[in-house]
Amino acid sequence: MLLNPRADPAGPRAGAGGAGIALLGVMAAVQGSDPNIASTALVGASRGLQMTGGLLALAASVSTLALAATVISTGLLADRFGRRGVLMAALALSAAGDLIAALAPTAGLFLIGRAVAGIGLGAVYGAAFASIRAITPPDRIAGAIGIFGAVSGGVTVLMTFLGGALASVHWRLAFLVVPVAALLCVPAVRAVLPAQPRVADGPRDYPGQVLLALGVVGVLYGFSHAADGLTSPLTFGPLLGGLVLLALFVVRERRTSARFFPVELLTKPLFLAAICAGFVYNFGTAVGFLQLTDLWQYVVGLSTLRVSLWQMPFLLAGIAAAVLFGRLMTRGLTAASTVAIGSLAAAAGFVLLAVLHSSTSLWGFLPGSILLGAGVIIASLPYGTLIIAQAPARYFGPVTSSRTTIGQFFYAAGLALSTVLVNTMTTGGVVRRLEQAGVPPTDTGQGLDAVTAFAADGTRPSTALGQQALAEAAQSYGQAFALTTLLAALVTLIVGGLGWWLLRRHEARPATG
Repeated sequence: MLLNPRADPAGPRAGAGGAGIALLGVMAAVQGSDPNIASTALVGASRGLQMTGGLLALAASVSTLALAATVISTGLLADRFGRRGVLMAALALSAAGDLIAALAPTAGLFLIGRAVAGIGLGAVYGAAFASIRAITPPDRIAGAIGIFGAVSGGVTVLMTFLGGALASVHWRLAFLVVPVAALLCVPAVRAVLPAQPRVADGPRDYPGQVLLALGVVGVLYGFSHAADGLTSPLTFGPLLGGLVLLALFVVRERRTSARFFPVELLTKPLFLAAICAGFVYNFGTAVGFLQLTDLWQYVVGLSTLRVSLWQMPFLLAGIAAAVLFGRLMTRGLTAASTVAIGSLAAAAGFVLLAVLHSSTSLWGFLPGSILLGAGVIIASLPYGTLIIAQAPARYFGPVTSSRTTIGQFFYAAGLALSTVLVNTMTTGGVVRRLEQAGVPPTDTGQGLDAVTAFAADGTRPSTALGQQALAEAAQSYGQAFALTTLLAALVTLIVGGLGWWLLRRHEARPATG
């Protein structure tokens, strides 16, 4: 295990044990289930509050943008004011945000509530993850992260199902799930988790924090519009502007004595290895889970309930893998070996899903779903342990919270790039097949419009051309899915292999001191 005993100024505390780790996992699930519940409830909210177009797109992403932009800064606050107190305050803020959204009479107030919830939930996850180090001995961090991930995954599934059921009754009821869970966690935090000493007050670099927040928002906003095309002004402009701001942030943090984040970590082999593992976890989850869900809906034709049931092997495999490999790492399995196993399993899962994408039963998708679900979660374990290990005591909160920001980048990139690939190849395939069938080029646009309408709201075309285009789209979509997952397998092997190589080089060095 590559752990830094100086990483957390608090050090492990007795008295929390397994109950503390389980509670941290539940709080992580509160954050993890919120976007799932919101996406389900947003259909009803958009109708009730008359949100359309760009306003609806903003409503879908404002919580994520607020979370990613502020999570590193809230990690700094947890260091300065005490992690347990900040955690309780963040839970209350999260509850307040979603209560505002649930009761909002206007779209503007709904957006404010979702933004407030995003800020609170980012602080909840960041403080919960960082608190693992405070209640776990250094040689058991990996096992604790495994339990943390398993509890988080299981409770996320339960809360998501509950939110979906309530959304079918009324969308406002769905937004009560997170507030109830968050407020129940507040007294549990005080009863179970130990108080952690504050880090001595130091520089906070407010201009650097602003550059980071704006850069993160720009990049994620650009990725969220990737479906409009990578050259669209809504994609390219914010993405380029965000990257420029992030570069300025790095330059400032390298030069100022008031920095709040140690950017030199970005050149350290172990931190880079953690980023590689995080890529496998977040990119793989975005591409595999979400594109697989779309395939089942649009090609296999499953109902929403059956899609949820078919997702269970992916989720349950991840929960089991988190517990098993957490224990194996505690018993001596190296981070390098874990990254290699996770990357190989995820890549094999992608390949099997590509090969068997035309299956019409769950059994055909089962091997690929299990391997991919387990593989990405296996990679998440060294992702977490390495970040905790490399976090200096002075910057413990911002560095451990950066795990969430890094994850948001890779998740958004995976979703955006895979969606662009699948949509582009599907559209090209439909046009090509229609032209081969004798449809004039001037009429293919009508067929594509019918396909778009079906994808948007499930409206089946009434014209012969629309029905023909939809049939061609099913085949083209399957082929596009297969090629996209094969490319994802290749990228997973390359990035995972780089992480393995970095870790192996470090493990091969002779011990010093």
